[in-house]
Amino acid sequence: VVYLVRKMPKLDELHLSTNNLGDPGNATLEHNNLRQLYLSCNPINDFCSVSLNFLSNCSSLEFLSLAECPVVQLPTVDDLSNVPTCLHSLNVSTTKINSWTEVEKLRKFPGLIDLRIQGCPILDEYTAHEKRMMLIARLPNVKVLNGGDQITTTEREDSERAFIRHFLDKPEIQRPSRFDELVDVHGLLDPLVNIDLSPDMNIKVSIYHKDECREESISVMQSVKQFKQLLQGYFNVAPANMRLWYYDQEMTKIAGPEEMKFANKELYTYNVIDGDYFVVDEKAQLRVLTGSPRANSMVIGSLSPSSYSNSNGRCNFGRSPTSPCSKSTNSRIRRKSSESSNLSNTRTRRKSSGRTSPGRSIPTPVGRKASLSSSSPSVKTPVARNLFGNSNVRNPVDQHYGEFFHSKVFREDNKNC
Repeated sequence: VVYLVRKMPKLDELHLSTNNLGDPGNATLEHNNLRQLYLSCNPINDFCSVSLNFLSNCSSLEFLSLAECPVVQLPTVDDLSNVPTCLHSLNVSTTKINSWTEVEKLRKFPGLIDLRIQGCPILDEYTAHEKRMMLIARLPNVKVLNGGDQITTTEREDSERAFIRHFLDKPEIQRPSRFDELVDVHGLLDPLVNIDLSPDMNIKVSIYHKDECREESISVMQSVKQFKQLLQGYFNVAPANMRLWYYDQEMTKIAGPEEMKFANKELYTYNVIDGDYFVVDEKAQLRVLTGSPRANSMVIGSLSPSSYSNSNGRCNFGRSPTSPCSKSTNSRIRRKSSESSNLSNTRTRRKSSGRTSPGRSIPTPVGRKASLSSSSPSVKTPVARNLFGNSNVRNPVDQHYGEFFHSKVFREDNKNC
């Protein structure tokens, strides 16, 4: 490498990263035009050897990278004379520097203004904000840190003040020398009051349901849906049948309570604070009618069956045998099933046109004239069975069905009420 560099007098930038190069030893690199030197990812342990054999003979060097090299120590103050004054940018990230004493040696680099130092063991115990604060306060010569914007005067002053307060509670033996320097500039500052402005996550509220009141501590990070599920365990009210009202201590006096309708809305968006309360209400239950349409009409539109009576004073079907019959002109009269059948028989039936589908015959209804049935001998006419012994009645069931059924249900001694 040294031989090739000597053969290239106009060389400006040299990359030797990841070449398994160790400490320079006796090798000397001389070049007057070299400005950037990359030695990253090489097993180089001795920074002093690099500065003595490489940096001292490269008078124009401006940038040096030793990132990801196992460097532990930086050049001592006596060896800093070998560092060129034009070296203003240095990268020592992911090295093994584990002492603030080694970091403060960077203050002595004559021209250093741009520094990259991350991933070192000395910085592992601090947060990102504390790392930047500590480095800015300790290295007043560095103007650009870790590739960010240029350090402003305000940021440097804030970092130096925070540095003083950081070591106020430390024993004097543990305070660095930089502490006294900054106290001379800013004075011995008082510690800042630690104020926690984060909102409370758990709020104490009152929850009312009918005559019951509960004092609970709830989380405001849950949704209205989750809150209703929690209330279901308290009051045994299903969320689907629940109406929830929020009472703000101040706004309720002006605008009244607010109903919590939106299931996915978080409780913290209501600005719930200690002392507020909630009211749990149940939705109105709707009466669901079941059964046939005839049963529904009897339940909704008809009067009680006990108010019905026939013209003979005999109690109609559906009335209790022990209840008295009452005649009321204002009550709605329920039609007998026998009357409804007689009315239906008086209607004129529509005659068939005689057209039939192929392979099908026309069924002849009960009670059709014999002349019609005789014209179609192939059609079988259903025979009405006479259950009462009277063959002159065309359909005795229609005529006596109501009385027959009534005689089976009610006794003869209760025939006249």
